[in-house]
Amino acid sequence: MSIFKNEQPQLVVITRPDFYEEEVAQITALLGADANFLLHLRKPGATAHQYRSILSQLPEGLLERITLGDHFELAGEFPVGGVHLSSRQNCYVGKRKLRISKSCHSLGELKDIEGFTYVFFSPIFNSISKQGYNAAFSTETLLEASAEGLINEKVVALGGIDANTLPLLEPYAFGGAAVLGTVWFPFNLENFKEITRYF
Repeated sequence: MSIFKNEQPQLVVITRPDFYEEEVAQITALLGADANFLLHLRKPGATAHQYRSILSQLPEGLLERITLGDHFELAGEFPVGGVHLSSRQNCYVGKRKLRISKSCHSLGELKDIEGFTYVFFSPIFNSISKQGYNAAFSTETLLEASAEGLINEKVVALGGIDANTLPLLEPYAFGGAAVLGTVWFPFNLENFKEITRYF
């Protein structure tokens, strides 16, 4: 049984920010291992050509589960399913209807998420991939935000999420969780499958 409040809990995997030789094979392996998660292609500073290179090598039937972190114009070339707004690209003007997400780092930002499919809220625990990026909210704060409805089925917990910390999210009203470091550092398909069991 899921620990999350959403009827369809959201598991999101965020890619490494760098490029490396085995990446396409690893992304394909993840997408093939479980059909019930989304993958955010996040490469700050990357060119459209670099994004296009990855997308063109992935099986077309899996692209709907991909969310673009930049170069939203590629949604006109590839059947990706979503875009993630950020300071680098803060609006989507394409013709296709896509999932729209963004990141929130304060409770105040959670008051204005009505137009989004879901949002990330972080950091919940000490980050695995970013040294010194530590938990920003107390247990009491998260419980109060859940009781007030600020944390709800649209809010996806991010920051330090792995198989050990996932159960700690149960008291809150998160709709899902996003992972990065626990999947890629190092890449471990069995670790990922252990995480998917919570969903």
